[in-house]
Amino acid sequence: MYTAQKFFTTLIRKYVNGSRFALPAAAFTLLFLVTNVGADDPFGSSTLSPNQNDMLKDMAYDQVNWKRPQGVFTWITMATGYDTPWDSLGRPGWMTTGDAYVEPVNPGISEFPIDTQMFYIVFEAQPLDAPGQFAAAWFQMNDGQVTSNTPVGKDVIELEMNQRSGYFLISKPAEGWIPGKYQVKIFYGSPGQALHAVNVIGTMEFTIKG
Repeated sequence: MYTAQKFFTTLIRKYVNGSRFALPAAAFTLLFLVTNVGADDPFGSSTLSPNQNDMLKDMAYDQVNWKRPQGVFTWITMATGYDTPWDSLGRPGWMTTGDAYVEPVNPGISEFPIDTQMFYIVFEAQPLDAPGQFAAAWFQMNDGQVTSNTPVGKDVIELEMNQRSGYFLISKPAEGWIPGKYQVKIFYGSPGQALHAVNVIGTMEFTIKG
């Protein structure tokens, strides 16, 4: 973000030619752009409303036969870890080289012991026509239903057009896991776009064993 600010500030000073009126106006424009790009939490107010279970049945990803295209993903799976063939740029797993990839470790797993600190949802997306924002929010379930608007946790990443591999971090909550089933809602939208329930593109489930 600092690099972008420095670039735009230099550009502004170059073209306003020192005008005492144009520079403040340009600076205000820069501030607006910087503060409205790359929001830390893009989840909108209606994002986390519980969905009716029958609405999400057809959106559940196949977690057993995960090595196949599903929606916007070439493949997507839960895993205990990930491997990269070489160093990546930015967040590990966010590849910028055209043929780079991420390999899931112990893919296809969906049950985890209660002392699990972290696991992953690893994926390879279909080629993107534009930069994309992927997000995940996970909820505790009761009798097969998500009953609370409040997620146990959430994660957001962005991929550029030449990036296809990535992962979500599913972290142990501060108060610890409660044994039982959880549903993960996966969202897709444009970078900086607020994500709502209509942005849900699929779901997954995992179980915490007590």
